Amino acid sequence: MFSITSEVRDKMIDHAKGEVPNEACGLFAGPKGTATVETFFPMHNAAESHLIYQLDPKEFIEVEQTADRLGIQILGVMHSHTVSKAYPSETDVRDANQFDPFGLWYYIIVSLKDKDPVIRAFRIHETNINEVEIEIT
Repeated sequence: MFSITSEVRDKMIDHAKGEVPNEACGLFAGPKGTATVETFFPMHNAAESHLIYQLDPKEFIEVEQTADRLGIQILGVMHSHTVSKAYPSETDVRDANQFDPFGLWYYIIVSLKDKDPVIRAFRIHETNINEVEIEIT
């Protein structure tokens, strides 16, 4: 079961809202060997775009090093869609396959299209997009 804490969910939504008009992005992590998200690392969208996101490579390394020091593992990437639904775009799928060719990571999308934000999670491998139920703890 893929789960995130309500605190992490709220931080992701707040980060998404705070980056408008641009897409927000970040990495999330949890205890090794689990699919439990307990930590969120908000990151700068290096693309500074409302259409795409790009994780800053230097910041990515810093987050990985922090996760290693904390003894947790990076589980995936969060990003927002400011004007579209919480579903991977063609660009999201292409980027996921380049970044994570084995489809091991989770991809959380926060949509700000409607008044109330929508958060959904996916696993992406090649052209397969599989939604993963999120349990909020």
